[in-house]
Amino acid sequence: MKFISLAACLIAVLFSNSVDAADRVIIGNVSRTVEQLPNYAATDKGFFGQENIHGDVVLIGSTDTLIQALIAGQVNVAIVDPSAAINAVERGAALKIIGGTVPVAAYSLVTCPKYKSIKDLKGTNIGVVSLVSGSTIFLREMLKAEGLELNRDYTIVQNGPTGQRLASLKTCSTSATMLLGGDLPRSRELGFLEVAKLSDYIPNLQFHSLIVDAKWAEANGGLTVRYLKAMVRAMQWAHGNREQAAELVAKRTGISLKSTRVTVDEYLSQGIISKDGSVNREGFQRLIDLMGDRLFKSKPYPAPEKYLDMSYLRRAQQELGLPVTK
Repeated sequence: MKFISLAACLIAVLFSNSVDAADRVIIGNVSRTVEQLPNYAATDKGFFGQENIHGDVVLIGSTDTLIQALIAGQVNVAIVDPSAAINAVERGAALKIIGGTVPVAAYSLVTCPKYKSIKDLKGTNIGVVSLVSGSTIFLREMLKAEGLELNRDYTIVQNGPTGQRLASLKTCSTSATMLLGGDLPRSRELGFLEVAKLSDYIPNLQFHSLIVDAKWAEANGGLTVRYLKAMVRAMQWAHGNREQAAELVAKRTGISLKSTRVTVDEYLSQGIISKDGSVNREGFQRLIDLMGDRLFKSKPYPAPEKYLDMSYLRRAQQELGLPVTK
């Protein structure tokens, strides 16, 4: 009995030491945007700390480069649209989407002032963040609906995150680019025109998702669940504290508080920021279908389940006492 007690004490000490030392999670983003509100809140409002996590955020200005960093183990979680991850999985990468922060893609197409409509963009260069990002896929579909085909009627130029694309737009070296809702106030101040909204062409598309290497998540199952608990708690905090959330976004992005108040309120009211970390399955399937023949050899295209693993999120939701995602 003494031996058992001594062993139990040793285990307790070891467990205590492992809990006291916060686990590091390297989180990759493309840029500082309103859409990253849950990540900001998880860090600044202490939800990571309460789950014994030290969250290190790195900015990687390209979606495909971020996914490459994830595959290489340089980041543990990528918070970005899932299109590049789908591409990578189809090429053999062991990636999984374990949750989502932005279940609706809130994009607008903006132009330098001399272009007044999508049809005016014929014969021009359009700036994109990445050749394989969701926003580029959405752009192609919007222009196709107006009769413009890539390489025949326009070309795309990869020129990085929002700041770089706006700089290119300012000189009209590119004619247009896709911007998220949180970037529109800055775009308006610079005199750019909003000529189309994605929702008018393709509604309800899954956007920012939590993407991991499946092997890393499996080897760190408890940490993965704790990470998701922190993120879900951050999402719920944002929905319950709109003014503080707007202040946090202004602090982190440099966007004026006047603008972030409007955008954050819109995002939370319209469900553009998730409440529970779940994935918009219908919107995810729509994204797969849009990628279609460019990626898959034949129909039927894969179902979302090929790319999703909601088991960690379900455990997180259960431990938080929330309704569990199906």
